[in-house]
Amino acid sequence: MASLRKHKGRYSARFYDSNRSPKRKEVALGTSRKSVAEPKLRRLEEAYAEGDYDPWNGGWVLENETVEDAIGQFLDSKRRDGLQESTLDGYEYKLKNFARHTPVGAMMRDVQPDHIHSYIHARVNEGQSNESAPSNATKRSRHRHVKAFFSWAEENELVDESPVEEVPKPRKEEKEKVFLKPEDVEKLLRTIDAHRKMKEDEPGPTPRDTWLKQMIRIAVGTGLRRGELLNLQWGDVDVGAGRLVVRNREDFTAKNGNERTVPLRGDALDTLREMREARTPLDNEPVFVDADGDVPKPDRVSKRFKFYVRKAKLPNREELSFHSCRHTTGSWLSMQGVPLRVISEILGHSNTQVTEMYSHLSPDVMDRAMEETFGQG
Repeated sequence: MASLRKHKGRYSARFYDSNRSPKRKEVALGTSRKSVAEPKLRRLEEAYAEGDYDPWNGGWVLENETVEDAIGQFLDSKRRDGLQESTLDGYEYKLKNFARHTPVGAMMRDVQPDHIHSYIHARVNEGQSNESAPSNATKRSRHRHVKAFFSWAEENELVDESPVEEVPKPRKEEKEKVFLKPEDVEKLLRTIDAHRKMKEDEPGPTPRDTWLKQMIRIAVGTGLRRGELLNLQWGDVDVGAGRLVVRNREDFTAKNGNERTVPLRGDALDTLREMREARTPLDNEPVFVDADGDVPKPDRVSKRFKFYVRKAKLPNREELSFHSCRHTTGSWLSMQGVPLRVISEILGHSNTQVTEMYSHLSPDVMDRAMEETFGQG
């Protein structure tokens, strides 16, 4: 019925039917790998036999899904798989942006590598006053999300082969993690207050971002991730004992699935104590709520943080993100000579190799170790 043919390094399927004109019809399989070409050939043969595919008459007889419809199906599928809503929000945001880089009403089988490349390298906030070139991390994130989408589409036979395979993944840049200095944190918090006071005398709504100040203080003092903070409940916090617990819940799983206990000291403990006394909350109530009593959306946390970082004109402000609060925790601990194993436990790293990014921040640790071991008393 059909045979595999290789020409100039690329495979195609050659169909033969003595009753058709022309008798032979060749279909590009879009791959140079035989291991990929063979199963595609078998699927086309089966579809041809069942009347779902006709290479002489435009190819697939079955209805082709639009990119927009496929994105909806993908999100529904991942929701059924139990993916967290915050993760689904990230997929939806990125994939809908990707769809804008395909022709209007484009079908899944019409998506080309050029469309994907255009999206991966598109400028951030294009057309706005804060337009900027995408960071390497942003390009890698876009590539990862689109690849997952097309892998799913390939498994569900919405495409014959993922066009992402033809788009090189942006290389990972080994950059030093930026973090906040104590004076940066104070300036950031003052900027939030100053912005609110300025807006009080102007028409329109006054920003009420006290919740963000609280999140920043506690993030810096505990190293909790954004998702861990937003899923924190008052029953997880023991201000008397000075500790909190990062717990798994039905709608939230800590990274690596590992629950952990984090000591509370200093500003983080004081902030949580003040928050509890002001609200007298129930154990199952969320710790962080905005002025309307709602848990802030993850994207809102990141955007408001970035807004104030820029407004405060902090050093490295374009590289800083809310996640930098966590890097700040690790950096400050390292500079105090805290062993990497201890930092790893506090931050909930899967292993100390992840924590080694902070090792360069404590240059005096080796000196002290040698002095204590070999120094003369």
